[in-house]
Amino acid sequence: MLMFIVLTLTGCVLLYLSHSNQQWLQRPLSIRPWRWLGVAAVLSGLLFSASYLPVNSALFAWLVIMMLCIGLLPFAALLKPPVEDSVSER
Repeated sequence: MLMFIVLTLTGCVLLYLSHSNQQWLQRPLSIRPWRWLGVAAVLSGLLFSASYLPVNSALFAWLVIMMLCIGLLPFAALLKPPVEDSVSER
């Protein structure tokens, strides 16, 4: 159960960070290794969940966790402190 959640969340974070519109990093992660690793992690999370849950329950839980994670990740950038300007106020 823990591997299912960890793999799915890690895969969603890697997919988000490799997208061009992400707001966490200055530049997105490169597509070639990181996005494919994210897809592999998400799919292996589905396989882990199907190993101990019925298939339809595993698919439902997997989709709900992915929707929740991908829906909330863009808002996590709002938790970062604002970047100070290099020009000080006079």
